[in-house]
Amino acid sequence: MTRALVVSLVSLAVAVLALLTALVAVFTPPIPTRESRAIERHDRVQEDEATLLDHMVLMQRYVEKAVLASEAGNWPLTQFYADKIDERAQRVIEGGYVVDGIDVSAIAAEVADPRAAALAAAAATRDADRFAQAYDEMVVGCNACHIRSGYGIVRIVRPDASRYPSQVFSE
Repeated sequence: MTRALVVSLVSLAVAVLALLTALVAVFTPPIPTRESRAIERHDRVQEDEATLLDHMVLMQRYVEKAVLASEAGNWPLTQFYADKIDERAQRVIEGGYVVDGIDVSAIAAEVADPRAAALAAAAATRDADRFAQAYDEMVVGCNACHIRSGYGIVRIVRPDASRYPSQVFSE
């Protein structure tokens, strides 16, 4: 083996080793530190709270629209929104949301789930009195859940007018 060939092979080996080192440095995940784990937990909690809030906002809208549709006698639309309320309650329960150490999903399973199911069942009967009673129970449940989860400042009431000028609630 000539000296030039040995130098070339050593140079190639060094280049391959440098390339492998660079690839490992680029693609190896960083070693988690206490600080990075805390930041990651904080970010995850913030995302969970934002998602939970999205569920709550949609549920409130659906609750309002369900009662407005029922007051207009539009039972297919009432049923549509009552089913959406029930679906949204399930998402909150299945989400495993814990906010400030309070298991909101567990509270929702106890408080919202039976009321949402009762509201959907009442809508299916097309009985205005039964639906109104189930609706009132749903609102009581919403407020009870808010109080238990530390958000008692969020109080839900029956809407006194349609806040949806772009939607028709009558059939």
